[in-house]
Amino acid sequence: MTGQEGDAVERLNRLWPQLLLALSRPGRRAEAIAAYREVHAILGAELGIDPEPVRPLIATSTAELRAATEAEFVELLRTVHVRSGLSLPELSRRAGPVLLPRSQVYSLLKRGKLPTKPGQVRAFVSTCGLSEPQVARVMELWATLREQTELAVRGPEDDKPFAILIVRSA
Repeated sequence: MTGQEGDAVERLNRLWPQLLLALSRPGRRAEAIAAYREVHAILGAELGIDPEPVRPLIATSTAELRAATEAEFVELLRTVHVRSGLSLPELSRRAGPVLLPRSQVYSLLKRGKLPTKPGQVRAFVSTCGLSEPQVARVMELWATLREQTELAVRGPEDDKPFAILIVRSA
C-alpha cells in the first residue's frame, strides 16, 4: 500500500464512524447499517483490507435503559442486541474470551433469568455498541435487580428462624 493509500485508509477509518454516528440518530438506523456495510465492503473488496474494528453505533437513549424485573432486563438485552445489527456468533467473536464459548451469548438472551456474571453483561452491552455511560446504567440496573433477587431468596433478616436454647441445671 502506498503512502497515499495508507492516508486514505486512515481518514476513512476516522470518518466512517462519524458518519455512522450521524446516521444512527432516531429514524435513520437503517441508513447507518447500510452505510456500515457499504464502507466495510468497499474497504474489503477494493483495498483488500479489513477496517479497524469499530463498535456498531446504536441509537439508544439512556431513558430507554430501564428494567424493573429480571424479564424486563433480559428483554432490554435483547433490544440492545437487535439494534446492534450483530449476529450472536459475531457478537461472541468480538467480545472475546468473556463471552466464549458462544453459548454464553445465547444463554444471556434465551434463559429469561438475570445473568449471574457482571463481566459478561458488561462485555455484551459494550460490544453491542452502548456508550460507556449507557453501559454504566445497564450495570446499575443489573446490580439493583441482583440485590432484589438475593433479598427475595434470603428473605428479610426478621423472618429468619431462630432457636431458643434452654439450659437446665442439674
